[in-house]
Amino acid sequence: MNAIMPRATIEDIVRNRNEALALYEIAHSKIIDAHNAEMAAIEVARSAFPGTNSLNFGQEQRTKQLQKEVTNIPREDYMREARHIIDLNIWAWIVERTDLERLMDKTAKDQLRKQMSHIVEPAGEGHLLTQEELEKGLPPITVENIYATLEQFMLNADMIFKRGIATAFSKLDRRFRSHDGFKVGSRVILPYCFTEFGSWNYHRNERDTLMDIERTFAVIDGKMVGHSYATTVGAIDENRRIGSGKRQSEIDTDYFLIRIYMNGNAHLWMKRHDLVRKVNKLLGEYYGETIGDGQQAEEDPFANIKHTPAKRYGFFPTPDGLSDRVIEEAAIRPPEATEPRLRILEPSSGTGNLARRCIINGADWTKDWSRYDEDRIEKFIAEHRWDNQVDCVEIQQHLAVDLRAEGIYGRVFAQDFLQLQPSTTGLYDRVVMNPPFDRERDIDHVVHALKFLKPDGVLIAIMSAGTEFRETKKSVAFRDLVKSRGGYFNDLPERSFAESGTNINTIMLVIGKSRW
Repeated sequence: MNAIMPRATIEDIVRNRNEALALYEIAHSKIIDAHNAEMAAIEVARSAFPGTNSLNFGQEQRTKQLQKEVTNIPREDYMREARHIIDLNIWAWIVERTDLERLMDKTAKDQLRKQMSHIVEPAGEGHLLTQEELEKGLPPITVENIYATLEQFMLNADMIFKRGIATAFSKLDRRFRSHDGFKVGSRVILPYCFTEFGSWNYHRNERDTLMDIERTFAVIDGKMVGHSYATTVGAIDENRRIGSGKRQSEIDTDYFLIRIYMNGNAHLWMKRHDLVRKVNKLLGEYYGETIGDGQQAEEDPFANIKHTPAKRYGFFPTPDGLSDRVIEEAAIRPPEATEPRLRILEPSSGTGNLARRCIINGADWTKDWSRYDEDRIEKFIAEHRWDNQVDCVEIQQHLAVDLRAEGIYGRVFAQDFLQLQPSTTGLYDRVVMNPPFDRERDIDHVVHALKFLKPDGVLIAIMSAGTEFRETKKSVAFRDLVKSRGGYFNDLPERSFAESGTNINTIMLVIGKSRW
């Protein structure tokens, strides 16, 4: 940390800040003294002219101005505003001094500016700031807060930089969202980059995207560039400064050759292939080990099933928000009195984040059942349970044991789902699943899961975003299969699985229509 900002410098900053606040305290007391002195002067002046008459009526406005009080700002409000202004300026200087912005893409900078929009202060002595409060703003200026904040920034600097690369390239083309099937190549296209008038299309804001990409290349190239580094954008602006309307132009810079066409599209050729390789490596590290290996399927695209378990079984628990969305999309709810209960299957159940929601309706329920006594658990289940029969399949034995111990599922199969057959289980009204993502294993699992679905059933699966873009035989055949079944894909928010340990982008597959 001393290489980033010496502790002695931080201590000087805090000492000067505290001395300034002490002077503000003195200033406020003098303002109060002046206020009191002015009030006394007004009272004495009023005794000198206790009334008004026609001769001094014209001086009424001047009299009122003389009698106007100095604003009496409460000390607490005055000092809070002083601390706010000082601390914001200090944080801004620290960020600039440490050059943290150089590693940030536009999204990260916007987040930092949002945090710097206000200082989070404890509600009172002994009050601990919550995580939600901390995320809203930066902490007050103290030696410990500055040191801890800078340390946290630097610990996250590598991830911030990689996330910035992923964010920048994912804006170029939806295929970049997957990364595993579409790495950065020698050329990318920025569609509708310019308007019919020949100026930047600010609705698409490719200008900022281009700045982020160039900054990425410059940092990887070892250049000490400023956070607003924009050589390419500047060259384009200079090239198109003269003239107006649709026109073609070409700009050559250290990293890119850019051709802008009459239709407003800009084609970007990468000139430094060594840097392209490094970008792809960083993207791979950011998205994690689920990146595809480019293997092609055999003649039958679905015959090359990967029966060997994925590393760590590809286990990334479904976050609560996504679990709720899957249940909503599958329209799982209590059946009407005249209808049979739903039969639901969750393959690769893991900790049961999806399966549990198919049975228990309660937003305040927790996965940590050990926190509650048996009577409370039974009471909650009795009040909130839906009459659905849910079966689980889980290859990890210890997780299967935990699922059985919950005592709420119909059957728990402790085995590899790909080895299970519908002749053993029967068919289901719903299949909800979050299969392993890597090396197209998610396709293997979904294709197998379709065998368990009733003709009028609904399947909802969370899959790698690469499924929608890869050009392998298996992915192409799978998209054709989905289309033939009337299915479709929906994008899920970026980093939906970040809390589960992977940054891979995901989509939701929907096959079948709900009877609800």
